[in-house]
Amino acid sequence: MHAKSTVAALVLVCACPWLLGAVLPADSGAVNVRDHGAKGDGKADDTAAILAAIAAARTDQGKFFWPSRVVYFPAGTYRVTDSLMKRDENGRYLASMALVGESADTVRIRLDEATAGFTDAKAPKPVIYTTSMLLGGASGAGGKDYTGKGEGNDAYGNYVEDLTIDIGPGNPGAVGIDFLANNSGAIRHVRIMAAAGSGRTGISMERKWPGPLLLSDVKVQGFAVGISVSQREYGLTMEGVALSGQSEVALRNNGNALALRNVRIETGALALQNMGPDGLVVSDQLVVQLARNDATWVDNRGYLTMKGTRVTLVSGESVAEKAGGSLQSATDGAYFGNLRLAKFDAFWKLATPPTPAAWTPEAKRWASVERFGAKADSGEDATEAIRAAMQSGAEVVYLPSGRYVISDVIDVPAKVRRIVGMYSSVTVSRRRAPTLKGETGMFRVATAGSPLTIERIALDNIGMPSQLGIEHSGARSLVLQDVLAAGTGLVSRMPSGGPLFLENTCCGPMVLAGRNGVWARQFNTEGQGVRIFNDGAPLSILGFKTEQNNTAIQNTAGANTEVIGGLLYMIHPPAVARPAFINASGARFYAVYVETVQREGASYRVHVSPSDDGTESAKQLSSAVMAEDLPTRGRGRVVPGLEVGLPANSK
Repeated sequence: MHAKSTVAALVLVCACPWLLGAVLPADSGAVNVRDHGAKGDGKADDTAAILAAIAAARTDQGKFFWPSRVVYFPAGTYRVTDSLMKRDENGRYLASMALVGESADTVRIRLDEATAGFTDAKAPKPVIYTTSMLLGGASGAGGKDYTGKGEGNDAYGNYVEDLTIDIGPGNPGAVGIDFLANNSGAIRHVRIMAAAGSGRTGISMERKWPGPLLLSDVKVQGFAVGISVSQREYGLTMEGVALSGQSEVALRNNGNALALRNVRIETGALALQNMGPDGLVVSDQLVVQLARNDATWVDNRGYLTMKGTRVTLVSGESVAEKAGGSLQSATDGAYFGNLRLAKFDAFWKLATPPTPAAWTPEAKRWASVERFGAKADSGEDATEAIRAAMQSGAEVVYLPSGRYVISDVIDVPAKVRRIVGMYSSVTVSRRRAPTLKGETGMFRVATAGSPLTIERIALDNIGMPSQLGIEHSGARSLVLQDVLAAGTGLVSRMPSGGPLFLENTCCGPMVLAGRNGVWARQFNTEGQGVRIFNDGAPLSILGFKTEQNNTAIQNTAGANTEVIGGLLYMIHPPAVARPAFINASGARFYAVYVETVQREGASYRVHVSPSDDGTESAKQLSSAVMAEDLPTRGRGRVVPGLEVGLPANSK
């Protein structure tokens, strides 16, 4: 990084969605592709330089989370002639590849006309290719091809953000991004375009096994296929996605679980294809504009639950006027194939406010914890340094990429409006202060004031005593984005806590109290016990995934929870059978999701119960929903839509 450009460039971030949408501070820890020889002039072949930057971004700071730094693209056009991917010196595929540009308007990765290797539509080749690492086991375990394709379910920390991919003419085999991510990956603020007749797929997520992951603010223009998804695991969330000009199909799903909100499709071809009986597509506010007057817009061979869908023809006529009351008329409902499933016609009702924008002031109001004495990767106690940065009067506090150790709680004052981890991890020292108890947050948000955003940070306490990650008792709104909790609880929102927003978070449990709303997008939680304990809050989750035998959500009286698309991943038969969800008297629960079961006997017998009884005896309870009441999906079940408990307007 070039320090002389820092102050002027940081002012530019005000117009960008995230900190990395601008030139970063010199001490951020990001790897600048220009420092490795990339020209960004649209003429030089920058492929080798970008691959060198990707290799240089590797660190040893985390086995699971953030084992690499951000690879950053300043404004420019970067001409490439081969796939951008991450492999070690022995050719083994690696995860944690984060490619982030200044903005989608100023950074372009360009594939020139008829580039060798991209000209055969029968042999697709990606411009960007993210992969899994191999943490253990055989390279072919579970049917994956790790050696040849980089497949697997250890594809942690893969991100593509704030850039445009431009496919020139004569490249019918080009794929914009072949994306594999697990638990916390995302494509955000990205534009992918192909010249007429060029491009096979804009975003391909067909390899084993995609998700959970997030696509947000993504536009795909052209290609034969806009977005293509396969496999039965692990669920994908898409919000604010726009697809236009595809020649075959805009959005294709083959067996996975998709949660969609505010997706817009403009095409003369098929808008949505849901292939096979295992697939589930949940859609909130889908808008389709067909460039023809044929009203057939969807090919559904699996489960489709939709609300607020609008489909118009080139004539301006709504399909509802041509095929009223059916799937093709975009009538709200749950469907299997073209069959309306009246039994499962229940819908989400909670309002969804926009997430507060992250605060991005001028550079002089930022503070690095290193300036106050914190030393990343040193093992030294950084508590007092981080506290000093918080109390410095800065409005944005950032942790340059690395691993930090703390021994006591970090209080976040009202003046701090943003904490950026820069792909850092924070661990509690074994020599913790007596004041840092297990139920005390590593970070404590206890004030009123402007919204606070905490992002790009891992709270990593694996192998240590149980610990709460974030304690939220203050009245200010709190936004958690790309926050990973390993060996810690993610967040505890107290009765006095303000509204809570979560985006692309993993993996610890969450406790919610109070009447303020909670809104999550791409929420993944794994482990034993109750994963979300909702003590009276309105909670809306778009895209939900759990793993292991647990109770995913427990609602107490007064709680109002909605799960809009999700996947429950069951591996081993439980020692004690528990219901998937507990909904107490006086609470409301709505959900649409699928269950994937790896072994016989591992499935839930009880999906919703008013108690913690997960055995067959729960069927004696009038409000229990048993597995036998639901359609099958292999060894598991499908829930196209169900509502249990008090109606939303009774609260």
